[in-house]
Amino acid sequence: MKYLLLPLAAAILTGCANLSTSQPGSSLDGSGYPVEVCAPRYAGVAASCQLSGAGSKQVWRANLISDGKLYIGGALRVGSDGRVEAAGCQVADDDAVVVDCPGALLSAGLINLHEHIDYSYQQPPQPPKLTWQHRHEWRKLLPAERGFEGDAPKDAQARTEVSERAMLRHALSGTTALAGAKDYRVFLRNLKLVDGQLATPAGKPVTDNTFPLNDARSMQWPLAPCTREQLAQIKFDPANPYVPHVGEGTNDGARHEIDCVLDAIRDKASPSAFIHAVAVAGSQLQRLAEQKVAVVASPRSNFQLYGRTAPLAEFKQAGVNIALGTDWSPSGSLTELDEARCLARYNRDSLQSLFSGADIHRMMTENAAAAVGLQGQLGKLAVGEQADFVLFDTEARPSLSAVLDHSALRQTLAVFIGGRAASLPSSWVGKLPQLEHCMADPRDLCGQQRTICGAHPQRNLAQLLQQATYTIDDAKICQPQPTNDCVLR
Repeated sequence: MKYLLLPLAAAILTGCANLSTSQPGSSLDGSGYPVEVCAPRYAGVAASCQLSGAGSKQVWRANLISDGKLYIGGALRVGSDGRVEAAGCQVADDDAVVVDCPGALLSAGLINLHEHIDYSYQQPPQPPKLTWQHRHEWRKLLPAERGFEGDAPKDAQARTEVSERAMLRHALSGTTALAGAKDYRVFLRNLKLVDGQLATPAGKPVTDNTFPLNDARSMQWPLAPCTREQLAQIKFDPANPYVPHVGEGTNDGARHEIDCVLDAIRDKASPSAFIHAVAVAGSQLQRLAEQKVAVVASPRSNFQLYGRTAPLAEFKQAGVNIALGTDWSPSGSLTELDEARCLARYNRDSLQSLFSGADIHRMMTENAAAAVGLQGQLGKLAVGEQADFVLFDTEARPSLSAVLDHSALRQTLAVFIGGRAASLPSSWVGKLPQLEHCMADPRDLCGQQRTICGAHPQRNLAQLLQQATYTIDDAKICQPQPTNDCVLR
């Protein structure tokens, strides 16, 4: 990869974006997305970016996924308000900094709808050896018995620092929005928050609930369908998106949970999405579709803890919207990209490649946005949406699936939220809008000089990198992690 910064006075990229729209074929297959070729030279090469021009707006030229289509050599125009003004083969580049990136893929930012951020600071050297039928089985055990710690730090300062460090890990890898981030406001959007740039753009917080049946203390799953009195104990705000953990296990208790929560939200008009939903079966599939309840799958964690994951093929057949989430580092993935690769492995091994690369990409972008009512705001890089995006080096790979299979931090060139950089090459600093509180990453992680923005004003990057309780080696996210644990047990 190279980043060539052209002097502004020598800018030669003017007028409209590449005009060739009718050439057949492409050396970058959309893996299920329809492809329009604007400029063939943008595919089949490694990324090389040039910056030129000046102004209050931005024009990005790359292989662009926008509103359900892959444009080879497409262009994205971002307004000074941080929203997409135009996308396609032709956009005007007046009053704009132009970032021209043959060989790069420009995608909507990844949306992670399942993370326990203050638990996601350590990873056991080996996955759990046992499988359980319900989460309450392993929750009752000591860490030595279940094979992982599974608790947040008791010290409030340490809990804050490991949480922000985990959010940094996700942001560096292309995630721009996160559910399960408590009240922390750093590096990426916290979908629970409703004000400021690093918050949900919808104005309504995403409410997640780990124990919707209020069984955290009793650790007893329902032994029968819920009574009317039990249903009344399931609390949620009917106006807000609701994302509870439901059906995390394989036994009858996990299946009862699904019916209980479906009954409780029967008349709820705002979006709902069930995390895990491993135990869904039979008529519950149709109930999910009829009530327009999405599912947030976390296959790696499900495989490690329960030996199987949600019935994804049946969800697709029933028309249930599927999104992805990492769960937590003790049994899940360190990044959303690794979670997608875990699903891709299971898809190839057990589902006869039922899901295309475009399907899996949608689970991390537009499907996730729709699951929590953010369609039209995030997920598609369509006109009017927030300019939350990630730029990947394709490394001349032939398809979107191949790019997703091989992309990790090393290939993640830049991450932007609302048109402002959260992570970018240090050589780009000062050329493009940035989030506040920026600092060069002193680690040169993956051999790259990267500047990170969006830290808390009272806890800068250097402080977070010295956090002793956070024991994950971030060098792991430089390359795709193995998927040998993403198989049925």
